[in-house]
Amino acid sequence: MKIGFILTYFHPFTDGTENNCLYLARELAKKHEVHIFTSDRRDGKIIEQKEELFQRLQIHRCKTLLRYKYYLVWDINLIQKLMKYDLDILHVHSIGFLQQDLGVLLKKIFTNTKIINTPHGPFLAKNSYNFIIKILKEIYRWIEFPLNKYCYDAVIDVNNRQRKWMKLFGFTEKQIKFCPDGIPRDRFKKIENKNFIKKHHLKNKFVICSLGRLIPYKGFEQIIKVLPEIIKKHPNIIYLHMGPDRGDLTRLKILAKDLKVNKHIKFLGMVSEDDKLRGLDVSKIFIFTSEPGTEAFGIVMLEAMARGNSLISTKVEEDNILVEQGINGFIYDYGDLKELKEKLIYLIENKKINQQMQKENLKRSKELINEDITWNYLEKIYKEVLTK
Repeated sequence: MKIGFILTYFHPFTDGTENNCLYLARELAKKHEVHIFTSDRRDGKIIEQKEELFQRLQIHRCKTLLRYKYYLVWDINLIQKLMKYDLDILHVHSIGFLQQDLGVLLKKIFTNTKIINTPHGPFLAKNSYNFIIKILKEIYRWIEFPLNKYCYDAVIDVNNRQRKWMKLFGFTEKQIKFCPDGIPRDRFKKIENKNFIKKHHLKNKFVICSLGRLIPYKGFEQIIKVLPEIIKKHPNIIYLHMGPDRGDLTRLKILAKDLKVNKHIKFLGMVSEDDKLRGLDVSKIFIFTSEPGTEAFGIVMLEAMARGNSLISTKVEEDNILVEQGINGFIYDYGDLKELKEKLIYLIENKKINQQMQKENLKRSKELINEDITWNYLEKIYKEVLTK
């Protein structure tokens, strides 16, 4: 098959969507021809090489003419490049991007390409916007509705709980296909972390951890706010965060200083994949704090499970498919600091239960949550739409 991916950013830029698409594309490229259509810049960094063959992936980078925040973007030559290549499958990794919508429409009208969408973060389904944004979102929903219904041969539901909001945006039950996210096999590899522990002064510390971009909707301030009372009982606690700053680091550091817990927090910023594994290895509890409706799937939780962490998570969607309450972790209501604090203290003080959850997550990640599931599901969906 000839497969094309469209996404706003791609390697060497990294975040959840970018990493997930790199894993998918790299695996697919072992058997298929894979093209990546993406922007050439992010946060002022410009990739000069516009056409690149990377790990059997043909990357086509387009110069960005206009960008406002994340969604409003126009890349020069993106549509031209899309139309240039004869693809069997075009897999769009976003929803609600005007230029990508236009490219999808033209591809649908003028070619025989089958088109698939994976929304990843369902931001258009999020409700916690101000009144004006909600009106604009509703207007855009009516623009998207016929486009989604007509253009797409399938839309990927990564957690088996997205059907409700997908139907509001025009997708039919027949179009919606389940395909869970996965993690690469190397997330299970053994790695030395003695130097990591020494470098970050983590010896004899009880480490709790989070991963992700420092951005308000990720909700990391919740962890900082519950630390004062926890540290009073357990002064050896260290909160370790790994992930790039997207404008929220200063606010979080000020909050930590005001609450006098800054000495118990380590913001490591963007780390290597190996150091990410080292951080997860030294951690005992992984906390996922995102606002419900902002994440389609907690890939970072999969990684934490693979490294033997117990889990505490918000209700990412209508319910969580990764966390079974009381079995491998706990679920709490976003913003409920009392509940979060109680769950954390419970796991810190009940060593045996925490260890049981850690073992359960290792077992589940090895048996059920791996990249083979994702590739098999995805290839099956590709073949299904091609035979229509």
